[in-house]
Amino acid sequence: MINSSNLRFINALILILFCILGLSGLYGLVWPFPSSLFEIHRIAGWALVVLIPWKSAIALRSLSRGLDSRVRRSVMIFVSILLTLATVTILIIVVMWTWQIGDYYVWIGSYAYSGIGWHWGIAVGLAPLFIIHVWQRWPRPKKADFTGRRQALKLMGFGTAALVSWGVAETFAKHIEGTGAQRRFTGSREEGSFAGNAHPVTTAPDQGKLKLDPDTWALRITGVLTTPFTITYADALSFSTSEMTATLDCTGGWYTVQTWRGIPLTELLAQAQLRPEAIGIILRGVMDYTAPFTLAQAEEILLATHVSGEVLNHVHGFPLRAVVPSRRGWHWVKWLTEIEVI
Repeated sequence: MINSSNLRFINALILILFCILGLSGLYGLVWPFPSSLFEIHRIAGWALVVLIPWKSAIALRSLSRGLDSRVRRSVMIFVSILLTLATVTILIIVVMWTWQIGDYYVWIGSYAYSGIGWHWGIAVGLAPLFIIHVWQRWPRPKKADFTGRRQALKLMGFGTAALVSWGVAETFAKHIEGTGAQRRFTGSREEGSFAGNAHPVTTAPDQGKLKLDPDTWALRITGVLTTPFTITYADALSFSTSEMTATLDCTGGWYTVQTWRGIPLTELLAQAQLRPEAIGIILRGVMDYTAPFTLAQAEEILLATHVSGEVLNHVHGFPLRAVVPSRRGWHWVKWLTEIEVI
């Protein structure tokens, strides 16, 4: 029998864990560092698994009361069931991905994505349901639910179970890595490192349809500048003398290490002469795909023409793409057409 205090205690813990998972997950979609944040994300996930039996008991008690004439209760039961199914699906998919169970791509209906891609895609999709659920079912925790010797022991036991589960899962995952692709701390698997254009590619549905002609292509450097200018592909090749070994980590579940050759963005900005009011830049590719950066972040960006000794091919962003070592792959804008200073 779960009393009111335990019910609030468990629901409050689940709410905290969902918030940790959501915030750390959103951060991880943008930045692949620090690695400790990804471990916190995983520990929170295993902590959620530990709470499943207790949450199941709470849910069954609520469902046992059945439906009634109140529309709001019926709607909330539907929302709760949908949220539960989505959460359990995410947990199963993540465990399969971590332990390399099944195929690289997971089919749900007519769509196929990697397990790690499904995990964050479903999580983002269920966020509105989670907000509705919390709004209607706020656990209203009390100070007494988390204070006292008994509650402290509960928290210690729960924390220990979560850490042990995480440790066992990570140990097993590292053992499996010996027979499959190596995982990075982000969860991505290594693919095609130092293989030039043979490394994987992920492209949005509306991107990559337009092939750029090097004879007519030009990169415009515009915005809050003293001397805006334009470079041709021939100019880009002549300026392309700097090399950088960087890891492209895609949120689709793969990473690759390549040696990129190109133009440091700071060289072009120095030539264009930033005005004092400049605060950042926007990288713009074809189809108006953009990524914003501060001036400090711009200092690490390389505008690449080559990858591991090969001229970029079309799918990898020919004639020019951005290399941004501290960001996830969707910031590495391909098919660059403009650098706008704002």
